[in-house]
Amino acid sequence: MQFSEVQSKLKEYYNVLKMARKPDWEEFSMTAKVALAVMFIVGFIGFAIYILMEILPGALK
Repeated sequence: MQFSEVQSKLKEYYNVLKMARKPDWEEFSMTAKVALAVMFIVGFIGFAIYILMEILPGALK
């Protein structure tokens, strides 16, 4: 990797960091609520699959 390539990558990273900003409370709380809802949905789906895998083999015998 050439020095100029490294320099251009660092400049890109710097530009991204300059555009980044701290979210306000409303944006943060909405993101947290959505993330929590998705975690519960995925967890429920996983739990349902686990229950089905426990019940179905016994019911098919």
